[in-house]
Amino acid sequence: MNETMYKNRKYNSIKNTILICIATVFFIIGPILMANWQIETSKQKTSAISLVKNIHLRDGDHALKILAFHGFDMALIRRGRMAVPEIYFANLPRELLRLKDVKIKKKLFFSALLPAILKVNQTIRQSRKKLKSIIFKITIGEDVSEADYYWLTQKLIRYKVKVGDVRHFVTHTGNILGQLLNRMNIIPPELALAQAAQESGWGTSRFAQQGNALYGEWTWGTGCGIVPSKREKGKKHRIKCFKTIIRAVDSYVLNLNTHKGYREFRQKRSLYRDDQVIDVMRLVDTLTNYSEEGAAYVTKIKNIIRVNRLNDFKKSRLEPSQS
Repeated sequence: MNETMYKNRKYNSIKNTILICIATVFFIIGPILMANWQIETSKQKTSAISLVKNIHLRDGDHALKILAFHGFDMALIRRGRMAVPEIYFANLPRELLRLKDVKIKKKLFFSALLPAILKVNQTIRQSRKKLKSIIFKITIGEDVSEADYYWLTQKLIRYKVKVGDVRHFVTHTGNILGQLLNRMNIIPPELALAQAAQESGWGTSRFAQQGNALYGEWTWGTGCGIVPSKREKGKKHRIKCFKTIIRAVDSYVLNLNTHKGYREFRQKRSLYRDDQVIDVMRLVDTLTNYSEEGAAYVTKIKNIIRVNRLNDFKKSRLEPSQS
């Protein structure tokens, strides 16, 4: 019995030592690495989103012809017979303002957004895979590289996972990393397309056309923002704008993954494994906080998904990289 107790105390001592080392990296080495990272990224942006080559559309450009030239066939994509080509428009086509045929307008709108949505999700899937690997290493007591610690610190900051002092991290390691895994997850393409359609007036709103403001996000900061023409007196918010469509999508996804108003959304999504197809309608039910319309907004999003058969895109994937 004494020998067993000794072994347990020895094991717990080793485990606590490992956790303290990890915490030291987060709270001492981590900030230093983050500072260095910020300096380096100010010189050269290397994220998957930043490296995307965007096509800047000018007034008069025919976006549908550009898509066709690159082999983009929406009919085949809907039937699951074709992967989505990596064609990224920096801005929404001006054609959306002129097209009278609703069917063609919707086809162009979905074609302009789908690659960006899939790219953001692809990046998140890769990050989830890496995070799970790091969690496994920590769980079994394997060494975790400095690069992985640095990456993990970066993700905790990005996904706004609060970490207190060293003692808090040591005693709540599983909960902290579990919360990060819960937040670092994809948004179903059919939902991202439907909300963009609703919030941007199918890409025709002033905010969408002038600033890629596809999801009606508000901002009070000093960054890019467009003042609403009918903003109530005394209000200071602006509609957040972006340099490219994919940055707008990335911001929207991060918003759903971090804002406290969408906690239930994340909880329901966590019930699905990474290899499962998500029942998007169950998630839509949780989005009453996204709009002042509440339940009526949820109904609108569900109708957009049904009427436009957006479930066709739930298994869509980008073409494999040629590099």
